[in-house]
Amino acid sequence: MKGKPRKFISEHAVNICSARWIMTSASQLMSDGEMTPEHKQISDCCHIYVITKLPRIGFSPNTTKYEKGRISGHLQYRIGGELQEVPFDTGFPLLDGATTVSLSSYPHREIQTFNDDGQLIRYLPANAVAFGPQVRMKHDELNNLEVLYVGQAFGDGDRSAFKRLRSHSTLQKILADIQAECPDDEVFVLMFEYDQYRIISMMIGMVDAQKSYEEDSERFYSIIDNPLSDHQQICLVEAALIRYFGPKYNSIYKDSFPSRSHKILAECYSLDFSALVVEIDTEELYLSLFSEHAEPSQHHICQVDLIAAEDRQGFFYFSDGTGRDFEMPDVIKGARDAKD
Repeated sequence: MKGKPRKFISEHAVNICSARWIMTSASQLMSDGEMTPEHKQISDCCHIYVITKLPRIGFSPNTTKYEKGRISGHLQYRIGGELQEVPFDTGFPLLDGATTVSLSSYPHREIQTFNDDGQLIRYLPANAVAFGPQVRMKHDELNNLEVLYVGQAFGDGDRSAFKRLRSHSTLQKILADIQAECPDDEVFVLMFEYDQYRIISMMIGMVDAQKSYEEDSERFYSIIDNPLSDHQQICLVEAALIRYFGPKYNSIYKDSFPSRSHKILAECYSLDFSALVVEIDTEELYLSLFSEHAEPSQHHICQVDLIAAEDRQGFFYFSDGTGRDFEMPDVIKGARDAKD
């Protein structure tokens, strides 16, 4: 196709990638349990949280047994109301004075150890066993987390993001809806820390640009000399992920991002960034995020064209050298129902 004119010799994109992350079930989030120092440090530094759901998993009371420091049997869960059973076998030694092992009462969600005084020493949740390699590699339904809500979570070192989430109104609504409408599912919260953004630059050779090389160079140094703030970056991440996944419980940005009316994009437009690329990665535990608008994947890349509404080629356009121009696939442009 014959493309729009080039304004500059180069185009630049903001690229923001997820780094450390932690995951917990909503039941653990609401409990009074203490996080390890490492997990608390990540929690206090998290920028983005993602509320998801998975099938609710328990242990089969008829097959679960404990022998020589190992737990084996079957995990149970339901898909569309139909009971599913998955075999498992994992080590679980008696530690810290524990002398006995037992299965928790219905719905049999935990293996628990006790000392001689009947005190609970530690427990093994069924969902933790389900995340083991022998189970998750064979059952996608236990690996794929459906994204229900995306939000910001800024830790302040005083009150952890987990504690703040306990009173979050949207999380409370999701928990109530899941209990009423999806009793076979369980809510999990994933929290992500994001690295400082990078600038990705694309140079277009042999092109008839509207601006001179000197103007293009001045524009690049302006981008370098006027960095985006941490708050601006996280607002961009939140908006991009909401538009990309289109979660059920989000409303703002879900269908309209990007738009020049959004204040969070003002600096990007001022500096003349032409693209935003936000990544979210869960490869560490081989888990996949998905939604109605995004297929399950362990690494999602959200590509947003910030200048699609203007009469100009941007970061996601390229030429084959014969005068024909092409646009990269799977790029978000304006309103969700916008036509090319």
